Amino acid sequence: MKNKIFFLKPYQKETLWAGKNLQNHLKSDKKIGELWLISAQENAESIIDSIPLSEFYKKNPDFFSNYHAKVYPNLHKIIDAGQKLSLQVHPDNEIAAEFNSLGKDEAWFVLNSNQNPFLIGVKPLNFTNEISKINLKNIENYSNFYKLEKNDFVYINAGIVHSIPENSLVYEIQQNSDLTFRIYDFDRLDHTGKKRELHLDLAKRAIKTGIIPKIVKKTDEKQQVLVQNSFFNLKRVKISKTFSLNPDPIVFWFEIIIIEGQGTISGIEFQVFDTILVSGKIIEPIIFKAENATILINKVK
Repeated sequence: MKNKIFFLKPYQKETLWAGKNLQNHLKSDKKIGELWLISAQENAESIIDSIPLSEFYKKNPDFFSNYHAKVYPNLHKIIDAGQKLSLQVHPDNEIAAEFNSLGKDEAWFVLNSNQNPFLIGVKPLNFTNEISKINLKNIENYSNFYKLEKNDFVYINAGIVHSIPENSLVYEIQQNSDLTFRIYDFDRLDHTGKKRELHLDLAKRAIKTGIIPKIVKKTDEKQQVLVQNSFFNLKRVKISKTFSLNPDPIVFWFEIIIIEGQGTISGIEFQVFDTILVSGKIIEPIIFKAENATILINKVK
């Protein structure tokens, strides 16, 4: 494939708890709570080169350097939480396989926060044994809270209970899975006036206690590595004039999210929340130009 750079059109997801940030950004009258920036999830796909990402992935193996996975591996979102989100947990690969799905490690980069603490993890006690007995309205008494500021990053392993607080704007990267076990939804009602389904028995199996979330605090450095593991290789880059994305022989492709500012990539204009895929087959540096922009780059290895 000749073209080595593609912009994606995100899937817009309406939610009960949406804030106003995405609605205003998109100039929409809908309650958009999530932008699925890079998604190959069925019925919720981002569009690339006028076709769904899953189709593009299958049709263009050369662009992805003949990557080994049959399905696209990652899911990237912007989450605009006007209300606090449900208390939930994602299963690991072993449990998720029972549902013909991947497990879900995920991570958050905080784009904006009103200083409300993030709920991440539960106190060891015998939470998993007593989850069906305790008053779920008091669930937060069993939980751990962390104060995260703008530009902080936190890694959440599968099995860690979590919830995003109200009035928060968060970028999320995760394994390509939409498998969630909901523990408590704060008695929120859906559009039919009913409470959303809880999955307590499944959550009991999935919950892991004693895992401390990995938090990376913001720095003033122009480049900051956020995570490097078998799932993600993510870093933050501040661009004040130019930045060169160099060829890397061990990278299959690059996933790039614009989280602040505007500028150009190889002369093509970009703005905040634009998402770009760059093939690992590039043979020359890709040049970004911007006066004041911040991007996230995930290298798929």
